[in-house]
Order: sequence, then structure tokens, then C-alpha cells
Amino acid sequence: MRFGTTAAAALLVTGVTTGTASAAPVTPQTGTLTYTCTYPGIPAQSTTFTGSFAAEDHVPPGGTFTLTGVQLTHVLSPAVRSLFTAAGYDAVRGSFGASITATNATPATASISGGFPEQAVPATGGLTFPELAGDLTFTAGAAGSIGFALGAQVSESLQFHKKPTGTWVALSSTCTVKVTSPAQNRAFQPDLAIS
Repeated sequence: MRFGTTAAAALLVTGVTTGTASAAPVTPQTGTLTYTCTYPGIPAQSTTFTGSFAAEDHVPPGGTFTLTGVQLTHVLSPAVRSLFTAAGYDAVRGSFGASITATNATPATASISGGFPEQAVPATGGLTFPELAGDLTFTAGAAGSIGFALGAQVSESLQFHKKPTGTWVALSSTCTVKVTSPAQNRAFQPDLAIS
């Protein structure tokens, strides 16, 4: 997953079907990336995403390997959280969809999706969504390295619990990586070696 801004995510890569016995685990991760998210009824808001995964440090050319336990962490700032608490929301649950791109592996782009269980909206601080996805399988290309990056867009289907009425209100959100100069680096580091 190549996700970014103030969130933390974890992708676990396991199951190399053809590999060497000397491979060691590594944990590639993105930096904190800033995305701009749209929510109904309020101006676009800056939030952050982060992503990471565990993997063997190298795979053989043409080897198939699986990223497991793919996870994103999305963090809403205290200012955004306060907009929801001011509107009377006290809990949130939901799902997300995003993508991860791969260089020197196939597929070149893989969709990820998942969700997070109900959690309370805190009275202070930010609001963190630990978004867990399923497994992703790739095939390594030629000898060299494989680079992964988080996609430029994340979509979320959220449900906020309205405390005064006891009802759940659906809110869809689209988050797009914020344009900066220089551009944000959505890559996971380090790359995986192919040897």
C-alpha cells in the first residue's frame, strides 16, 4: 500500500512460493503522507495516511509472493475531529478502498479494500482509523528490485453514530494525495530485492 500522511499502516508480506532460504524479514513503510479528504457539508480537510508491510527482503526472479495483513492508518486532525463531535457524533465505523502500485512486479497496480470496527470519537486529540485489508499476491520481475507505492486516492465509506438520535449516518469520503512541491514520496522503503 502506498498510503500517506499522519497515519500508520502495516502490510505483511509472506508466502514466497519460490525463494531462497537466506531471505530475512524487512518492514517497508511509507512516510506520513498528507491527503485532502472531502466530507459532505464541510470544506475539504487535510488528513494523513501511513502504510507499511512485512516481507522477505528478497525474492527470486519470477517468484510469486504474497503481501498479507495489508493495513492503512488514517489520522484525522483534532480540528476535523472537533467538527464531527460538534455535530453530535460519538462513534464511527467504516470501510475503505485504495491501491498499491508495484515497479518490476505484476500486477503493476493492485486494489486493496477493508474496514475498521466501531470506535468512539474521542473528546480531544485526533481520530485514527486503523484500516485493515486482505492479502495481495505479486510475481517478481527480472533481477534487481521491486518498489511499492501507495495510490494517489483513498475512498472511504464511513458511518458516524449520532448520539442525540441513536442513529448511524453514512458519509462517503474521497481522499486525494495533496499536491506539493516537491511532490510527496508515496513509496514504501526499502525496496525488495530480486535475486
